[in-house]
Amino acid sequence: MEMEESNIIRNLKKGKNIALETIVKEYGNKVYNLIVKLISDKEDAKDLTQEVFIRIYNNIELFKGNSSFYTWIYSIAVNCSKDYWRKKKETYSLDAMKDVFYSNNKTEDIAEKNELRAIIISEIYKLDADQKEAVILRDIMGFSYSEISEILSISQGTVKSRISRGRHKLRSCLQNLNDHRGGNKDGS
Repeated sequence: MEMEESNIIRNLKKGKNIALETIVKEYGNKVYNLIVKLISDKEDAKDLTQEVFIRIYNNIELFKGNSSFYTWIYSIAVNCSKDYWRKKKETYSLDAMKDVFYSNNKTEDIAEKNELRAIIISEIYKLDADQKEAVILRDIMGFSYSEISEILSISQGTVKSRISRGRHKLRSCLQNLNDHRGGNKDGS
């Protein structure tokens, strides 16, 4: 794909629309899924996904190849999501975020696991914006520290710090919840 990707980028820089179509086919679902996780609204995520590809087309000359093309696209998606929240200034919808975690388990404790997922999602969205982005990109989307560093345009040390602080807050919130429910430290 690397050689093919460089040809696609070159054709996109020449203004060939077929190159944009190829990029949309390759990255469209990945970008959409990331945006859904960042903004929690599937309909708005469709619009933002289109906005991401418009920005790619309009700003392809800015891509210098210092990072992977995939990382560059994701950084545009994250920035579009930030712009969305700046404009929207709304609270997060817990119901829409339940899609972040899913389970194929057929066990008796599905309801309990779903409740825990909903609580975790709710707590993630209470984190500071910087911590929330880093935690979502690492723990939900599975990006490496270096990829997150490139996407957010921050150092790897800052990425690790944000994730560590976010996880610490999540652990504290979950421990408090467990204590309030009468559970003990081993989770029972």
